[in-house]
Order: sequence, then structure tokens, then C-alpha cells
Amino acid sequence: MSAAQIGLTAAAAVTVQTTLAWSVGSNVANLDLPLVVVVLAALSRGPLTGLWTGTGAGFAQDVLSGGIVGVSGLCKSVVGVAAGMAGERLLVAAAWQRSLVLVAATLVHATCFFGTYALIPATTPIGSWRDVGAQALANALVGVVAIGVAENAWRWRRRTRHERVGLAVERWQRAKHAP
Repeated sequence: MSAAQIGLTAAAAVTVQTTLAWSVGSNVANLDLPLVVVVLAALSRGPLTGLWTGTGAGFAQDVLSGGIVGVSGLCKSVVGVAAGMAGERLLVAAAWQRSLVLVAATLVHATCFFGTYALIPATTPIGSWRDVGAQALANALVGVVAIGVAENAWRWRRRTRHERVGLAVERWQRAKHAP
């Protein structure tokens, strides 16, 4: 994925996440789509991409959600760097391996998020580790689906490009040998 595609995907995830949280309610919408995008971008492009994707997506999520600006950006950037480093040092090629990284990333994000809010005396988010576990499983499920859709789209694009190149070569050979 290019940087523009990652940026557009992160912007779409933040928009869908904040719209879902406002329309459905934060108790039902136990999913963190921007975190899924940050982790998958970091796994595919490295820790620096994870840092900037996490910072941008987290900052946008903070601004749109009405929370303290910077907390989600900090936590998502930390998770993005960690996921990018894990992607460079570990074999994370299969979908189930990426889903395990998504589960671990969700737990690290929740620890960072609740820990940062614990340092701020004025407000404390309400949440339980049971909700975090459910969110980790939901993020992993969405990540596996996103990986499957992206891989099938990549195969389809490569196959159609190969077919177009094959047709062009065939036309060229016919024109070359034509009387």
C-alpha cells in the first residue's frame, strides 16, 4: 500500500469509528477500526509508517470523539511502532499470525490508554478488561477479514494485469508476423 492509500484508509476508519460510536453508542461499538489500520499498516510497511499512521489516526480520533486530545494518538503511535518492529523481526505472514499481533496490539493499546488516563486526575475512562478482551477479539476478526479482502483484491488486480499484458504481447506478435 502506498502512503496515500494508508492515509485514506486511516481517515475512512476514523470516520466510520466516530460515526459508529455516535450513532450506536460506545457500549455496543466495541471495535477500534483505526487501531486495526495502524497495526496492518505497520506490519506491511514498518515501524515508521506505524508511528505516523498511529499519530495521525489517534489525533483525528481524539479530535472527533471529544476526549482529551493526544492520548489516543500517543497510544496508537506506540502500538504502531511496536507492531512495525514485530513485523520486521518476526514471521508474520499468515492471517492467524497477524490476528495474534492485533490481539496483542489491542491489549497494549488498552494498557497505554488506561495508564495515561490514570495519570490525569480530572478524568478517568470507564472500562473493564473483559471489554478489552472482547475488543481484542473483534479487532482480530476485522483484521483477518480485511487481510482476506486485500489479498483477494491484490490477486485479482495482478491476474487482470497479467491478462492485459498477455493480450498485448499476443497482438504485437500477430502484427509482427502479419503479411
